[in-house]
Amino acid sequence: KRHGQFTTMVLLWVFCGIANQWLATGVVVICALLMKHKNMYRELVWGFLFILVMGDNREYSAMYGSTAKVPYLLLLAVFYFFDSKNFKFKNDFFYPYILFLIIALIATSACPAPNLSNSVQKWLSFLMLYSVIPMYFLKMIKEHGTEFIKDTLYLFAFFLIAGLVIYFISQSSVTLAGRYSGIFGNPNGIGIFCTIFFLLTFSVNYKFPDLLNKNDLIVIYVLIAISILMAASRTAMMSIFLFLLFVKFFKTSYWLGIPVLILAIIGYTFISDNIVEIVKSLGLGKFLRADNIEDGSCRTLAWKMAWIEIQPHFLFGRGFAYDEYYFKVNQDWFLRHGHNGGIHNTWLALWMNSGIIGLVLYFFGFLKLFSRVI
Repeated sequence: KRHGQFTTMVLLWVFCGIANQWLATGVVVICALLMKHKNMYRELVWGFLFILVMGDNREYSAMYGSTAKVPYLLLLAVFYFFDSKNFKFKNDFFYPYILFLIIALIATSACPAPNLSNSVQKWLSFLMLYSVIPMYFLKMIKEHGTEFIKDTLYLFAFFLIAGLVIYFISQSSVTLAGRYSGIFGNPNGIGIFCTIFFLLTFSVNYKFPDLLNKNDLIVIYVLIAISILMAASRTAMMSIFLFLLFVKFFKTSYWLGIPVLILAIIGYTFISDNIVEIVKSLGLGKFLRADNIEDGSCRTLAWKMAWIEIQPHFLFGRGFAYDEYYFKVNQDWFLRHGHNGGIHNTWLALWMNSGIIGLVLYFFGFLKLFSRVI
């Protein structure tokens, strides 16, 4: 009710996308310019989040998301650099990744010619995401406080609601290989989203206990639970379970939490070696796709081939998006061996793209930022 104009605008994007991909892209760009003209920075941020989700969707009617996210991000960067007086904040999120970005750019020198343009675009996107987007969030939280956070959580909840509504209208539009994916591109996508959404909601409620009422929390947590269960995302389930477990221990005592964390790390090997038997003994074999666990849903093949591909360019990699290029070029071979998709491992992807040097620099940048947040 408070953001009817934004809701109407997003629905316009959706209907234009159904009609024509390029029409929708043009409309999105025009709307972004109009939002900046009206100083609607909140809507600019939410619109970008919406476009990112649409860019992950596989439906033809959502293809405008993939084409619109590039000019949208460029516009956000232009608005930021030419209106810097409205962004008087220090971007502590960006500095830890500067060295990584330099190495990642150097790595493009070994990029295959057909992937060079895509690699440079990905690098620029990464640069702008880390240098520009945090500034918009800082500006919104500074100007609108916790209301901006609350409305962002509502928007995330509507992403999940939209997927469930479409499921009852056109089931094939929100499933992939028999698994629920919502309005995201695949079940792994909605699993990742639900994990982040849960952690964000939990943390916001912990930090601002009066921001969300009981009904808000019930609706959000139920939506997350239903979406994860329908997608049968094992990783999302385990991540949330471990998070809640350690929250419990660390709330009781840091001295209790640390040894439990060490025991969990040690016990991980035992659990991973016996996960199939554990899942089947609980009667959840079919639900959690135990038959696919033994071969990691064929992901171990992807990791093995990625490791072989890493060796010739061990130090510097072959530029952003090389992992995507490699799996696309060899897609037929992987399909014949039962693997459909990409590398399914962030760290191996970083290694392929930016080498061990880039991987280490990214990891230390991540740790530095993480420790600062803590």
